[in-house]
Amino acid sequence: MRFKITLLLLSFILFACVAFAQNKTISDSSVNNLVHTPDYKTIEYAAIPQFTKKGNGKQTLILIPGLGFDASVFDDFINVNEKNYTMYAITVPGYGNTNAPPMPLTDSSYGDQNWSKGVIEGLMKLIKKKNLRNPVIVGHFVQGTQLALRMAIDHPDKVGSVIILGGPVKFIYIDKGEPKLYPLKAMISYVDKYTAPAWFKTMSHKKFNDGNYLPEIYSLDSARASNLWKQSASQPLPVMVRYLCEFFASDITLELEKIKCPVLVLRATFNDKILLAPINNYVRPQFIDSWNETTLKNPSIRVKDIQGAASFVWKDKPAEVYAEIKTFLSKPK
Repeated sequence: MRFKITLLLLSFILFACVAFAQNKTISDSSVNNLVHTPDYKTIEYAAIPQFTKKGNGKQTLILIPGLGFDASVFDDFINVNEKNYTMYAITVPGYGNTNAPPMPLTDSSYGDQNWSKGVIEGLMKLIKKKNLRNPVIVGHFVQGTQLALRMAIDHPDKVGSVIILGGPVKFIYIDKGEPKLYPLKAMISYVDKYTAPAWFKTMSHKKFNDGNYLPEIYSLDSARASNLWKQSASQPLPVMVRYLCEFFASDITLELEKIKCPVLVLRATFNDKILLAPINNYVRPQFIDSWNETTLKNPSIRVKDIQGAASFVWKDKPAEVYAEIKTFLSKPK
């Protein structure tokens, strides 16, 4: 997101946050995006309210869509591969036509990863209920990537392998056009004290969508990109803010060495037009460069560039992506 890369840095300075919060074009004092709306119906914590099962292959894949997307984005993936795999495409609670769990207590930290842990707990219940043996966890985009890798870290005996589709390994801040790394403790503090309460709390839905990832970050096909953008833009703002702040307040790279299973990263490369646009100055550091040192931290991780593809790599380059996945899964573990 554009505001999360550039304007978000202003939230590190409290007076700047207050100034933005008072700007009526950005904020709406009548809303509180850090809690559900009064009429919102929540679901049980650690539940997976919706999933699609299809296919009859020997290998089981659990497909986790990225930030703002539901299981339907994998329909094409499933239809092409139903003879090869048995697939469970989940919807993260709160996206699509599902509801999210209750908000955590007001004094909790985004660094606690409350909702993200709930999704993983729900996935582990699904694995147990369906008696799935060493499933392949497929994570897409922002959030899906972190959930998939976290499952491999926390449940090494339950995860067979991991596939990442076009996602960043971590959030990268951009300061004056250059990437800048902050310690996780500082990132969590910024999100808890400034980013969430002074920036996102009263942000209007229009401003949030104006700062959302541009359609071209999803796909290089303009019509497809527009449709994908609309799905993300239609999600309830408190749900998006909660998951996004948890993404800001995390750093999965600190634990990559704990992953014991094979990991295939199908990295989006976008194109020069996208990468050279000043408004997209976060794309290369976050989606591309953030993976550069991961193979050094863990030799089980393999990064494969998908040329001419945005973050929905399997939609932009289906034949290449499906072939890479087939080759990866055919290798003895």
